[in-house]
Amino acid sequence: MKKTCGTVVFREYDLDRTLDAIYKAGYRYFETQATNPWCNHVILDKDDPVLFAQKAKEHGFLGVTSLWTPEGALIPAGDSCIPTIKRAIEWASAAGIPVLDFGDGHKPADMSDEDAFARLSERILTLLETAEKYNVVLALEPHGTFSLSASGLARILSISDSPYLGINYDCANIHRAGYVETRDGQANWRSLAEGGGEVEVLKTVVHRVVHFHAKDLTEAGVCTALGTGTVDVAGCIQVLKDAGYTGAVSLETEGGMPFAESAALAESSSRYLDTIL
Repeated sequence: MKKTCGTVVFREYDLDRTLDAIYKAGYRYFETQATNPWCNHVILDKDDPVLFAQKAKEHGFLGVTSLWTPEGALIPAGDSCIPTIKRAIEWASAAGIPVLDFGDGHKPADMSDEDAFARLSERILTLLETAEKYNVVLALEPHGTFSLSASGLARILSISDSPYLGINYDCANIHRAGYVETRDGQANWRSLAEGGGEVEVLKTVVHRVVHFHAKDLTEAGVCTALGTGTVDVAGCIQVLKDAGYTGAVSLETEGGMPFAESAALAESSSRYLDTIL
């Protein structure tokens, strides 16, 4: 497995400083986001993907494991999400990033479950055509109305058996049956599903996991260093091992900490991952 750190851990800080801190903490892979203005580490209309890949190498990294797309909450997003995400797929491909992350998102209050799932299905199938063309895997993160339970994840995966549709499994989102919804740089908590243990849910979908978010939480639901909170990160990684998973195990937080605190959390989590990977 690839020990990885998400740049969102340092989302308020510039990319060069962030990459230096991640490398110093012991990671040789990172993932990043284009979820502007929440995390501005990639701006699709501004940043050159080839130069981005070059920057990663210059900072000593062996690869970039995934990119969170803008307009990635597929159900509530407007029609502009399709061309935007197609552009993100092309950008990721040019940067050598193999996985593009997205979520289902929270359905509008006036939309039925049936209509919401139909919209999600149509959009995923449309985007898969571009993903297959550019050899980038679309990775659904548990991040919305349908995806925060085993039954919901199974239903989404039933949309297509294409190897270009997989899961970016976030163990903390499943643990709390909720996620952070961001809009205009602001965050709001959502708790939507019936939930289920993070280890047990992972067992039901591990065959489709293509990326993994290692995130731990305090009793109060605040991100903390891996191995110090309430999420069974080690149990999830054991499930991945048993399944022969060889992809990224990526530290993630929601950011928002002073730089030194984020760096200390990343370093502690790196040492923890060394003991269990």
